[in-house]
Amino acid sequence: MREDMLYYHKKWYDKLYPLGQACFYLGLIVELAIVILDKSVYINPLEGQLFRLAFVLFSVKLLCSRYCVRQWLWILGFGVIAGICYLASGRDEAVRLVVFCAAFQDVDLKKALKLAFWFTLAGCLALVGLAATGLFGNMYIIDEGDRGIRYCFGLGHPNAFYCMFWVLVTLGIYLYHERMRLVHYGALAVLGVLLYLPTNSRTGILILLFTLVFSVSLTLGKGVWESKWIYLLGIGGFLLCAGLSVWIACYERYQGPFYPFDWIFTGRITSMNNWTDGGGIITNWRLFSRPENVKYFDMGYVRLFYWYGIIPAVAFLTMYARTMWECRRRKDYAGFILLTSFALYTMLEAHFISVYLGRNYALFLMGAWWTGMVTRNEGDAGVNIAGMAGDRKGYKV
Repeated sequence: MREDMLYYHKKWYDKLYPLGQACFYLGLIVELAIVILDKSVYINPLEGQLFRLAFVLFSVKLLCSRYCVRQWLWILGFGVIAGICYLASGRDEAVRLVVFCAAFQDVDLKKALKLAFWFTLAGCLALVGLAATGLFGNMYIIDEGDRGIRYCFGLGHPNAFYCMFWVLVTLGIYLYHERMRLVHYGALAVLGVLLYLPTNSRTGILILLFTLVFSVSLTLGKGVWESKWIYLLGIGGFLLCAGLSVWIACYERYQGPFYPFDWIFTGRITSMNNWTDGGGIITNWRLFSRPENVKYFDMGYVRLFYWYGIIPAVAFLTMYARTMWECRRRKDYAGFILLTSFALYTMLEAHFISVYLGRNYALFLMGAWWTGMVTRNEGDAGVNIAGMAGDRKGYKV
């Protein structure tokens, strides 16, 4: 009887598998297109509807996938947290995030990331070309501070342009590091400096240089990555950034031990709590946030707690740290570099704490690996937890 049931479930899964894959990649394209439109000067009146379309497509993929009981319980648990967050704050990104990550079951991670890389690169180059020819968008802005003319090359803001350059470099290293040599890293560093001159994006070039120096270790030798201390230091740095953000949020504007060093943070502390009601200050945080918490500021981890609440933020940070540790088990050194770089950048920039899932590539790794992290016995137990598409053998329940 049990064998008949297994055959029945596998038969239906084989029929639904192509539909699920098609829906996933179509949903991913929709999310990526939303990101490109957001980076342009175009005001997208259909953004909400496109988010809903992507959510429906990922939901169909989820329903077409197979999970063991423990995996369904984890989906349910995170779904409950995300659902309460939505009811309390009115923000639906947490629900969309849970479905997006859950839908990664049986999806080829590298294939999805390559789609994201080339689609985003083509979109950004198109915006640059349109701005350069004067057809659409602006080539530069007049900075409100003391930096005068800063070039954005059609992507709305110089920091946004440099951030997109950095994320594409970081993702490109993850995808193609095995082909890269020192000369390639050197060329990327030179290009980064050349782009810094017209954009004057100080945070961007610092994190770019960090990523390149960190990544060079892949070329110099993989032996260093065998030590667990590398991963513990990376996770510790990530948690330290989140902890410092919480500490900074404890103080009113122009107060606290960090304020005299706000120039190092390029004014981000002041912009975080420089509001009538205190903005992102910790007294405005709630367990599941609230509808009033809608202010925009740069410090990413503060925004995470402020926008979504303490419980959803802690759940996300825990899963992120767990994903970083998973890189050691999978010996995915480039993935660890990507996750660490994104983690450090998020302290000063909230680029990845937003409604746009398609520009946070760390979520792709979290989505592809979470099933393996929660259902491991010996090696990769569970149902296709490595996220490799097409391998539908060994059906387990």
